[in-house]
Parts: sequence; C-alpha cells; structure tokens
Amino acid sequence: MGHDVSLFPCDAYDPDVLDSVMEKAALAAGFPDVEGLTVLVKPNLLNASPPEKAVTTHPEFVAAAIRLLKRKGAARILVGDSPAWQRSTLAAATAGFLAAAKREGVAWADFKAGNPRTNLQGVAVQRFAMASVLDECDLVLNLPKLKTHRLMRYTGAVKNLFGLLPGTAKSGMHLRFPDKKRFGTMLVDLAGAVGPVFTIMDAIVAMEGEGPGSGTPRKLGLVLASKDVAALDWIAAGIIGYEAISIPYLAEALGRTGRNVASPGIAVGPLSPDSVRVDDFDLIPAFGDKATFMGKLPASARSLIGQISTSRPSFDPNHCAGCSGCVRICPAHALALSKNAAGKHQIRIDDSACILCYCCHEICPVRAISLRRILFRLPGRARKVDTSPMGSSGPAEKEG
Repeated sequence: MGHDVSLFPCDAYDPDVLDSVMEKAALAAGFPDVEGLTVLVKPNLLNASPPEKAVTTHPEFVAAAIRLLKRKGAARILVGDSPAWQRSTLAAATAGFLAAAKREGVAWADFKAGNPRTNLQGVAVQRFAMASVLDECDLVLNLPKLKTHRLMRYTGAVKNLFGLLPGTAKSGMHLRFPDKKRFGTMLVDLAGAVGPVFTIMDAIVAMEGEGPGSGTPRKLGLVLASKDVAALDWIAAGIIGYEAISIPYLAEALGRTGRNVASPGIAVGPLSPDSVRVDDFDLIPAFGDKATFMGKLPASARSLIGQISTSRPSFDPNHCAGCSGCVRICPAHALALSKNAAGKHQIRIDDSACILCYCCHEICPVRAISLRRILFRLPGRARKVDTSPMGSSGPAEKEG
C-alpha cells in the first residue's frame, strides 16, 4: 500500500545504502514513471559550503537520485540550482555537486530566466519567470535538505523550489513581499507554478539552530519522499518538533491541497513520525511562543514589545571576511562595506531601508552575522557593526 509520505531510516550517505533506501522511499510514495523523460534534479544549493556543514543537500544524496532515475529509464538527466549571489558552478563545486554529476555522467544546468510559468490559483503571484531549463524538463526531482530557517522557521520541499528563480530574482521577491506571511503565500504560489514535482528529502543530517546557512548539523538518519510537497513538509516539520499548523506558509500550502489542517489525515509509513520525533531539536521560535520568555507575558505586553522591538542583523567585524555577499544580496540596498580604524571589514546598515528579510544572515559564509532583538531603533540612522564576539551579550550597537 502506498503512502502520502514515505519515511525510512538511513544512517549514512553510503552509496549502497542510499541506493536501496531512496528507491524504497520513492516507490512507497508513488514515484512516477520516468521512462523516456527529461528530469531536472534540483538540490538545495544555498551557497558554496562543503557537505559537512549541512547547508546543502549532500552530494551523495544527489548522486543516488541520479542513479535512481537511470535505473527507472529517464532519457535525460540535468542537475541544477541557483544560489542567491554566487556563481552556481563555484557553489556547486564546493558542495560536491559538480563532481557527483560528472561521476554519474550527467550535465550541470545553469539557471537563466525562461518563459513565464503560470499558477492561475496564485494568491500573491500568478506568473513567475523561472529557470529556462524547466521548459526542457518533464519532471522536477526536488531534493531539499531539512533545516530550520531564521525567517520562515522551517525550510524543506516547498521552500527549496524557490531556487528555481534565477539568481537575484529571489532577492526581488523579498523586496516585493517584505512581510513574511505574504512571502510565504508567494512561496506556495510558486510551488503551484512549477509543474510535476516529486520530492525526496535529505534528513540524514539536518540543520538546527540558526538555519538555513549558519546553523548546526544534526543527525536524524531519515529519508522522506512524496509527490505532495505540502504533506512532506507537514510531516518533516512535526518530526523536528514544530506544530506545523503554527507555521503560516505550511498551513497555507496544506490547506490549498484540500486537506483540513486541523486533521490532515496524511498517511505515513513504514516508520511512524511519532517513533522518530525529536524533542530537543534547536528550533526557531515564533515571537510569543509559549516556551519563550515573551510567550509567558500577557498578550498586551507581547503586542507592545513587538511594536517597539524587532530582530535585526548584527555584523561582527572580527569574523567578517569582506566578501560583500551580504551587500550584493540585500534587496533593499541597505548595506555598505568599508573598513574601520583597525583595518577590519565593517558593514553599515541603514535601518530605514532594511526590510528584515534576513537574506544577509542566510548567505554569510563565515557566520559573521547574528540576529538580535533591538529596542527603539531610530529610523534613518546608519549604525556601525557590533564589535563584541558573536553570540555574546557585549556592548550594544552604536548609531552613527
């Protein structure tokens, strides 16, 4: 009997083990007939990070997916993704994707804007200029990494499809939809515009804490698969301890499939999600979650503090490598790079321009950016970086 979401144990990225588990997971979740088809393998390639950091889908996971498609008779296989600001080939080489693709005898696809793709049921957006390679493909094999996400709290199958927007088009969407609820609605619209998608999730080693790029690897030993991106994300988010219904874009995505989000009835197997649920995964709490200090305050106090404080990027010159990635990716052009009196790289931020998309935090390759809740920020003032060590409770940032 098939499952809406298949859930299998897999303890390592050993090719022989992966080949077996991936095929079982795919078939149990209704893997489509790909004989004679052209398939795009779409991993998570956030930035140029090596596999051990768990920022990207593991290259052996990508290689196993390619071998699965070959065994099932796919006529042509492409592998591709589009990082937000780095050259895709540079990022893919560092992540191990280029070597995996070459070893398996398939081509890497650079993403360029193609013909608009339409989702007439879209709420925020109905037309997307996605990667032109989609025009050549019959199916997208979606290979997300299970991670926390500082803006959206969780990232998986739905969010991974956002990478089908080439390059800086992603930053443009952040600028267009600075409110994270509307941004989530756009993500759901985009997922509906892609076309046929089948997802196999890399949850062998996930990321907890300050994801999607600055968190900590966390071994889960799981592989999930589904032809329903919303159902897969619902189950994966629950496994790491989220109440999926509390994450707006997950609830919206599942609701649009016609399921009742209060009782979705998603068939999962052969493992039960309860049997592998993690109680101590380092999650991104929502403002006012009951488990936080803020959540224990009266609603009136939470509302007031929420109006006068917010989490804003804090830049540490002691860690900054001066790559300028944060400056280039910022959709609001709120950042500038210079050097301070000590000759260290220094980022200045215009708070009146910052839209709190956290793109800078997401892509920083050296974890030089943290997010701190700041009270009573005066608008229109550029502030210098915090010179205290990362994660410390050192001196507050100064307005310049």
